[in-house]
Amino acid sequence: MDLRDSLNRYYYDVTVSDLRQISRTGGGELSYNSIMYLDVISYQRAQGECTVSTLANTLHITKSAVTIKVNELERLGMVTKTRSETDRRVIQLDVSPQMTQSLRAYEGPFERAIRLVERSFTPEQIGVFCSILNTFTSEYIKDF
Repeated sequence: MDLRDSLNRYYYDVTVSDLRQISRTGGGELSYNSIMYLDVISYQRAQGECTVSTLANTLHITKSAVTIKVNELERLGMVTKTRSETDRRVIQLDVSPQMTQSLRAYEGPFERAIRLVERSFTPEQIGVFCSILNTFTSEYIKDF
């Protein structure tokens, strides 16, 4: 198996795993698109700030499209909105506490793989792997 095959297999397996997890947990109203939004909101919030504007800029879609999706996720109890204390015009988005717990189930294989890699490879090997991943990341974001 070459690099391309391995990466395609990884992406395929992650996607199938996510879809199976949705099915297993009775996601019902939770589409794959919703999972992706929740992942982006969670990541941006962990980095500091997530608003409708930051989501729209990240996804290169209109604020109105993001607002529709965020309102749907809020109605389902999956996203919370909090007015900024420093700038009352800014509304921060976050994944609701109960949804955060559900998302951790999706991250189980990821966390197990991290622990296995850390036990199986040297810090130098992990550093090379991280450099390789950063190469892929930088190429993906160049087009935007």
